[in-house]
Amino acid sequence: MYIDPKDRQFGAWRLDDQADSCPATFSVFFPDRQKDPQQYADAGADYGDPKIKSIYVRGDFQVHLGQKNWSLDSVNAMERMGHPKGWIWTYTTKAKLPAGFYQYKYLVTFENGETRWVSDPCSRYGGEDVRNQNSGFVIGPSPVSTTEPLPNPRKHLRDLAVYELNVDDFTDEFRYSDEFLGARSALDAISHKLDHLVSLGINAILFLPWTAWANDLYSWGYTPYEYFSVEHRYTNDLTDTSQNHETRQLSRLRQLINECHKRGIHVIMDGVFNHVGPDTAPHYSGFPYRWLYQNPEACPYVGTFGGTFPGVKDLDYNNGCTQEFIRDVCLYWIDEFQIDGIRFDNTVNFYIEGESRGLPQLLADIQAHANDPNFSLTIEHLDMSASKVTNNTCATSYWNNALYQCCFEYLWKGKIDSRIVKALDTHSGLNTGKVATTYLSNHDHSHVTWQCGGRDNCGSMQWYRTQPYAIALMTAPGTPLIQNGQEFAEDHWIPEDDQNSSRRVKTRPLRWEFLDDWIGSKVYKLYQKLIAIRNAHPSLRSDNFYPPGWEEWQTQFDPKGYGIDVQKQVVIYHRWGTDNGSLDRFLIVLNFSSDAQTVDIPFPANGVWTDLLNEGISATVTDYWLRNWTVNSNWGHAFYRRGEGD
Repeated sequence: MYIDPKDRQFGAWRLDDQADSCPATFSVFFPDRQKDPQQYADAGADYGDPKIKSIYVRGDFQVHLGQKNWSLDSVNAMERMGHPKGWIWTYTTKAKLPAGFYQYKYLVTFENGETRWVSDPCSRYGGEDVRNQNSGFVIGPSPVSTTEPLPNPRKHLRDLAVYELNVDDFTDEFRYSDEFLGARSALDAISHKLDHLVSLGINAILFLPWTAWANDLYSWGYTPYEYFSVEHRYTNDLTDTSQNHETRQLSRLRQLINECHKRGIHVIMDGVFNHVGPDTAPHYSGFPYRWLYQNPEACPYVGTFGGTFPGVKDLDYNNGCTQEFIRDVCLYWIDEFQIDGIRFDNTVNFYIEGESRGLPQLLADIQAHANDPNFSLTIEHLDMSASKVTNNTCATSYWNNALYQCCFEYLWKGKIDSRIVKALDTHSGLNTGKVATTYLSNHDHSHVTWQCGGRDNCGSMQWYRTQPYAIALMTAPGTPLIQNGQEFAEDHWIPEDDQNSSRRVKTRPLRWEFLDDWIGSKVYKLYQKLIAIRNAHPSLRSDNFYPPGWEEWQTQFDPKGYGIDVQKQVVIYHRWGTDNGSLDRFLIVLNFSSDAQTVDIPFPANGVWTDLLNEGISATVTDYWLRNWTVNSNWGHAFYRRGEGD
């Protein structure tokens, strides 16, 4: 458990960051409600009692102590010491260890005589032997010892265009190329494409979870087991043949974040704090804390709080020790790696209405520690209460599924309906300063360019049908998020429900050659243009949207000419805001049909309006209307006028 960077109380730490050799210390914390009743509930005589007789530290460092590596001899015994909230088992090596990377585990003997090899729940390094879930530590100075913050203050979430990045899939195709002389680590390889994202206009990356999971198989990262450790699969570099290449595990992440920050890219961490990976006997895999208890069911960190997630162990926020543990995980990544935000996965399962424990307390603790209103705290709260929960907690945003759901349904059916107007008004129900995060798809779903041609078995061949949805994404209120590969029409299919077939979480490498074909190049230029328009106009990132409160029965434009004409498949809405004291206005017209449509377009001011989407086109508006205007199929207009107008 991390308390403060200077304390370094738990896990394995070198005692001197700069020395080439030094002792290492190991510490494991166990809460005790007798010392602090807030640590866990009184749930019976054995609950919360690990019933440990002894713990010994074993590893491949022992040869430097005059022992055999992984020796079972009675050496390196940990001592039980008091702590204000419980107990610490701790051990410091009796001699200095030379610089290098070392693996270790705890050999625990319980009161009933049972012994168990258990990983360190606070380890910052994963071992090379991932199958046995060894923990690791490093002696010697880090190649990259510090993480630099953004050179300029963080931007508000509404000012970000976010790219959702799966570390494995994003890099799989190119990190093995001759250019990289073999197989660079996935984290190093990402840097190769950062300029591509900058050129696209992206200024934030949401990284799918980089915390370690409990095996060496492909994963999206949503079954964590070591919260302070970077996933070994992402740090392993087959091109680095040096003896101590594992010492660069944390340095690789630091360097990647530094490269992002140099380019003004915000780094957002995806945190999975509702549940931990599966715990399967007899190998004692998964969350180590559970196996540090003679009876794993007596472990206060794991249990039921709020909802449950099938197939994994849920974290128990009824207990203060769990609340503090996850808080300290978040503070570790904030302080040590200068991340700029956290996206909280599956928050419906660790939120109880009217209860401060769980999500509300976690968000409040992080916000107080970050002390920056632009540190983003985004919740994945996929139910009808999402905006209310966002308003009533310190969350800054929530994942809004409305546009995605409309998009996928309409692309499949080939027709939009009145619901899309409400889906575009994403700030509805939110307090000032809060924003919705919107998307056409994300890692949980197929690529949008697969959906556009899925019904006709031609996938991205019908890429043009996604154009009005992309325009909507970038011109509606909220923070737009793009799934990796969306910018060049990647079109992988993902089952919404794999019916226990295990076919959902599978590797789907991005096919970067799509960027240069006639489809991918057109889609890339579209997103590049749309993001540039959004980035150039702060007023287009405001919360303002008209018409508000649109109802499903409204199938024609309102008396002012706004809303939707279902028959023509055309949507018209107004966006506005103040930029440097000047009122900027935007009139968005979208045609979702396969035919050109002629419409009368209302305007809030007379005068010349520039079309930001269609170069060289402008419109002179008189009497607040533009009559008989033709809108091309699957396309639109973004008319813009600066100033107060008439």
